[in-house]
Amino acid sequence: MSSRPDLKYHAGFTLVEILVVVLIVGIMVGLVSINLMQDDQRTLTTESQKLSLLLEQAHDEAIISGKEIAWSANGETYYFWRKNDLGEWAEYKDDELFRERAFAQGVQLAEMRINQTKTDRHERLLFSPSGLNTPFSINLVLNDRHVLISGDSMGKISLKNNNPGNGS
Repeated sequence: MSSRPDLKYHAGFTLVEILVVVLIVGIMVGLVSINLMQDDQRTLTTESQKLSLLLEQAHDEAIISGKEIAWSANGETYYFWRKNDLGEWAEYKDDELFRERAFAQGVQLAEMRINQTKTDRHERLLFSPSGLNTPFSINLVLNDRHVLISGDSMGKISLKNNNPGNGS
């Protein structure tokens, strides 16, 4: 008669193996979520770059069209304007480029200066068909982060991070 050896065979995983897998999965999920979640500085930089490109485009459009174009914001939303046939300012409608836009979530207009003078939020920033414009600065804020968009009299627009501790 053959006897079966007394082997202890356990199916499944040990607690240590399960803990190692859970730890690895946790680390991977953490890394993915950190990379997918935009931080305040990245969001603010992206929004300010988008706005600066639109302002440059408005400057160019004023020159090409021979008509003044304006920009204004109410804090969380911004608009582009043109003069209608009666010489009154009218908001751009049905225009993909100069349509009304909302700033990214949490981004707000903190301050606008035209010719170094602080302006009311609803005041319009004008782009002249001559290509010569009044210098301006637009300060965008998201939590404790700031970006300054500046435009000179020739229409050149620049960005500057204005955050504590970054040396700018």
